[in-house]
Amino acid sequence: MKVKLDDKEYEIRLTVKAWPLLVFIDDRRLNAPKSAEEAIKRGEELDQALEKLMEMCVAPKPPKELWGKLLGIINIEENRQLKEAIELYEKFRGEHRG
Repeated sequence: MKVKLDDKEYEIRLTVKAWPLLVFIDDRRLNAPKSAEEAIKRGEELDQALEKLMEMCVAPKPPKELWGKLLGIINIEENRQLKEAIELYEKFRGEHRG
């Protein structure tokens, strides 16, 4: 999948190797830290995880200021792939019911 941001085209390739990083990123983003120290640590972890995700899934490697937008696009692509898998499964089940 290709997207254009800031007049530059990026190719997004979502692989299963990225799924654990996406889960980790969601956990760090969505669960509230219990202290400022934990929030700072999570921010550093998120920065590292997002950098690795961009290396794995986006070419050419984007600048940091685009990581949030690209994470949103990657999440949409993940949901699209899951929806497609569910549709294939449902079609298979429908064809093989006796």
